[in-house]
Amino acid sequence: MNTNFLPNYTIGGHDAYEAVPHIVRPVGKRVCIIGGKTALSKAMPILRPILVNSDLEITGEIVYGKECCYERADEIASMPEVQGADILFAIGGGRAIDTVKIVSGRLGNKPFFTFPTVASTCAATSKVAATYTPDHIFRDAYYLERQAIHCFIDAQILVEAPVKFVWAGMGDTIAKHYEPEFSSRGQALTYESELGVTVSRLCSEPIKRDGVAALQSAKREERSEAFDQICLAIIVTTGIASTCLIEGYNSNLAHAICYGASTFETVATRHLHGEIVSYGVLVLLTLDKQIEERDTWLAIYKEMGWPTCLGDLELDVAAIPAILDKAMAVPDTNVSAYPVTRDAVEKAIYELERV
Repeated sequence: MNTNFLPNYTIGGHDAYEAVPHIVRPVGKRVCIIGGKTALSKAMPILRPILVNSDLEITGEIVYGKECCYERADEIASMPEVQGADILFAIGGGRAIDTVKIVSGRLGNKPFFTFPTVASTCAATSKVAATYTPDHIFRDAYYLERQAIHCFIDAQILVEAPVKFVWAGMGDTIAKHYEPEFSSRGQALTYESELGVTVSRLCSEPIKRDGVAALQSAKREERSEAFDQICLAIIVTTGIASTCLIEGYNSNLAHAICYGASTFETVATRHLHGEIVSYGVLVLLTLDKQIEERDTWLAIYKEMGWPTCLGDLELDVAAIPAILDKAMAVPDTNVSAYPVTRDAVEKAIYELERV
């Protein structure tokens, strides 16, 4: 037997939260709210009056901390206001939402709903959590049986968030098109994987079409159709693709390059994950001889300010061996259209440097 759940969502301005009582109440009445400190300060002034004027009961509001780690998730899961709740609300960015996923799992898959406050990842609609040690060393991926029951997207909150989040989120989302296509090419796909690969194409196209306009909206802190479309691509489309694809199709060279570049402290501390992944997409397209596609993106990258060479990440060609050491050690390229060799990746990086 095979059961799969796909993301459900509501998008709007502050009015998106008005749908909460109608959608949440059939699942439960007692709600515990968990989120980031800043996220709660942005979302709760809008959400709290709606909850107070409904028959939903708030058992508690908890600041999740600063890291998605098992230690903090277990602390939260043991709290009486969490154990006594019927449902959980996860409010914030990826780390806060991923923490609630672990709490849900620890409590027998307690139902949860998500309220993203930045448009940077698909955490609000995916069923996987990236876990770290308390001092931010990546630990592992934690998988749930299903993702959030529903995702409530207040795009007004998202457009008022720091621009860097949607900027980097777009960079990461582009990879969700090219990596699954490259990983799954030539494979006999299940229904779910074929659906995921097909949907993944919708991760990059809106960014190619609307990315520049969406970034300008974010800089002005003014919602637009372009901005909303990009939020949906980052949060929802990527979540659908991630949910449908098997693990081997969910990542490839773009992320491997990111992990390699991030071994340098300057990159890890001064550049965002999605920003680094966007550079990795160009390496992947170069390796795969998709030169026309790469060059189309190069023009967009320059307008968006994404990295197109090692120098944009504060590196030079001397860093290539260390990048490759890590990129070839991680499993991301194990499932690919053809063997991805160290020599081929090195040549692709050098070729990109000459463009």
